[in-house]
Amino acid sequence: MSKPIEELIPLDLTTFLELKSRNAAIDSAAAIEIGAYVAANFMRIIFTKNKAITKEEINGVFGIVSNFYNEFFEGQLLKEDYIEMSDLAMNLLKDADFDDNSKRFFQKIIDEAEQQ
Repeated sequence: MSKPIEELIPLDLTTFLELKSRNAAIDSAAAIEIGAYVAANFMRIIFTKNKAITKEEINGVFGIVSNFYNEFFEGQLLKEDYIEMSDLAMNLLKDADFDDNSKRFFQKIIDEAEQQ
């Protein structure tokens, strides 16, 4: 049985934030980029599965990311950071090469962590 999205998104965020932190402290730009890619990836999965994505599903994905980040970063990210993250995620999805770019983005984090 597959896990619900409410568990999968935090799992991905935790995994990639921890891998990224092996090389250096995570700044807000890295946190925003990871959050945007994870959110976009889940929205893409929902769209692929359902052939559509509702505004409620988009808001749900960003809500899960925001709630996780508020706890993980103890309120250090600002409203503007979340706006930037959601804008970046939506722009990522507009790219015809999103699937390949997303795989490269996550693989780069994994490769850099393994070099440590």
